[in-house]
Amino acid sequence: MNSRYLTLSGRIKQEISEIKMCIERAKKAWIRAKESSDPLYLDSVALNLHDFYSGLERVFELIAENVNETKSTGGNWHQELLRQMATEIPKIRPF
Repeated sequence: MNSRYLTLSGRIKQEISEIKMCIERAKKAWIRAKESSDPLYLDSVALNLHDFYSGLERVFELIAENVNETKSTGGNWHQELLRQMATEIPKIRPF
């Protein structure tokens, strides 16, 4: 494996680690939200869900830029990125 993909792998692993932390924080906040009437716990859940999605989006961007060698731009780049990640590419991203 060349250094480009080793770097990509390392960055994806780092993002996944951060995504896992978001999941754990959201779970803890959800438990507290159910036990408490304090809306701050729901705010914490929402923030961590947003961070979770943003982390996935960063992973997708890394893949798009380093494997597909493309970068979505424009006002609907989020949608284009999701479409790109869902597209089957024989021998690269099979389904």
